[in-house]
Amino acid sequence: MNNQVEVLLEDDHASLGQLLSEVNAELAKRNIARAFASLDIFWARLAVHIRAENLHLFPALAGAAATSFTKTSSLPTAEEVKNVLARLRSDHDFFMKELARMIKVMRALAISREEHFEEVEDLRQRLAKIASRLEDHNRLEETQAYRWPTLLLDEQEVARLRDRLRQELQNLPPRFAADTLRSER
Repeated sequence: MNNQVEVLLEDDHASLGQLLSEVNAELAKRNIARAFASLDIFWARLAVHIRAENLHLFPALAGAAATSFTKTSSLPTAEEVKNVLARLRSDHDFFMKELARMIKVMRALAISREEHFEEVEDLRQRLAKIASRLEDHNRLEETQAYRWPTLLLDEQEVARLRDRLRQELQNLPPRFAADTLRSER
């Protein structure tokens, strides 16, 4: 069975990775206004991605883990699922807190007309830490959590989960909706 959940979420990871690269490129050029705009959309898109996973994927996996996992099967145990989901949730908290800090600093820099070499370098270092942790996080999701729905759920449940995830991923804050629609055409 084609893992529609895996494809949907991995495609979103790729799109988010591109946005993160844009933020870094604009910071490297010291283009604070564009870096801020790119960071703002990245933060919103990542928040939507995280919300989709927290509201739909993780509960589906946790529910299936409570009934489907056995020590004798080739599937991960309920304890393994619990530990992976706890790690992913911890990462989600880290990303949102760090990005909120970056947004606050960048908003102040965007308003100021002065050169802020040290602050920009600090932002680039923070961004590198976020990117590194995001890479590890995505690898864990893509090698484990995203593969589990087809192992644990029937085709109809996977399709319903995919639809709920897709709907959540499209539920961007209104200020981004028009920009997103233009870029998809």
